[in-house]
Amino acid sequence: MELFIGLAAIALALLLFRRRRPAKPTPRHPAAAPAPAPAPVTATPRPKADSSSRVPFAEPGRVGPLFSYAELGRKGGIRHDGPFAVIDVETTGFSPRNGDRVIEIAIARVDASGRIEDEYSTLLNPEGRDTGAVFIHQITNEMVRNAPLFGDVAGEILSRLDGAVVVAHNAAFEERFLAAELSRVGARTSTMPALCSLWLGKQTFNTPNYKLATLAEHAGIVMPDAHAALGDVRAVAGLLGTMMDRHADSLTYPCPPGSDLCGDFPVGGCRPMTRAVSLRKGQDGWMSSLLARLPMSTQELDDAAAAAYLETLGEALADGKIIGDEARALARIAGSAGMGAAQVAALNERFLELMREVALSDGVLTTTELRQLNRAADALSVSDYFDDLVPTSAPAAVSGAPVTTVTATRTPAVRRCGHCRTPGHYRTRCPDLN
Repeated sequence: MELFIGLAAIALALLLFRRRRPAKPTPRHPAAAPAPAPAPVTATPRPKADSSSRVPFAEPGRVGPLFSYAELGRKGGIRHDGPFAVIDVETTGFSPRNGDRVIEIAIARVDASGRIEDEYSTLLNPEGRDTGAVFIHQITNEMVRNAPLFGDVAGEILSRLDGAVVVAHNAAFEERFLAAELSRVGARTSTMPALCSLWLGKQTFNTPNYKLATLAEHAGIVMPDAHAALGDVRAVAGLLGTMMDRHADSLTYPCPPGSDLCGDFPVGGCRPMTRAVSLRKGQDGWMSSLLARLPMSTQELDDAAAAAYLETLGEALADGKIIGDEARALARIAGSAGMGAAQVAALNERFLELMREVALSDGVLTTTELRQLNRAADALSVSDYFDDLVPTSAPAAVSGAPVTTVTATRTPAVRRCGHCRTPGHYRTRCPDLN
């Protein structure tokens, strides 16, 4: 009985997915080479810093190869109250001039208060270049083997820079790499207004140094996944509100935000490859940690990826809990399929709804079945998911013994459909699926 609900849910999940039509293939960027049988990885020596272009931080008013940087108190400059595009990259080394490449990029669209409106993150295939300092960024050659090329996702990147001031910590570093990658795929863009949070942090905070981790700690921002591009982007976004509260009225930019930056690069044609790093159980559980480290949302899932995730989830929940290795296995499946937190949460809901269907299939919900449902919901960090259910009866301990009726002690909550979130029906009766 302990395994019944979980195994039945897995079987039902796989049956549903086999009956659905196969997903259409995802088109790739026409100008980029089809994602290669990856070229042999070129082992490179420890990279040296590009001293000819090293900039400790973006100097006010400086015009670089891609960015024109903000100034404080300059008359005649252009004001900008948002949106902002916070960006971070992880790279194979320090110097694009020496062939180093971007292997992960994250961008968040943020308003002037620091509220994140949209997130995008993906690993990138460096086309044979060794990923470099794995001990820092934790990105191995195997992880990027099937990742998209920069050209495949250039439209996604440029669309998020469109109409925004670009923000980065030590922005000159991001600028050099982003300019090199855009040039490599033939993108021609005008100079973009930019704000370096390292420079503005020096004007805002009184700290021993102005490293991102130091500023985040000073501001009470937790960085569980430092040196992951998305984690760094979220930390900068968290600092931005404080810095803008202090300096927004005096910040000006040498040029307006760019527009129509995408050109002929398509948007939405290539699935990203996400990653959830540094998972920890903590107080909220493994699933909560996994969801927190993925971007908010990505594209719709294909059936094969969803089925693989549900099958692995069912195996993990066979004992009613998720442990570290199981969480990491789920994270690998989610990342390789390009899932965001919204997609993983939707699959978790789908699994719980399948468990509900199995438990209620005989018209009776026992206290044991409800206990199993609640254990699964708790493991998926939605402990109140089955609050609408109350036991109907407890099975007789001995054949012929009287059945004990269990009286509900709380008012059932309104449950919404696990697919469309509309109240009044469950997923099995959802009009969208029937």
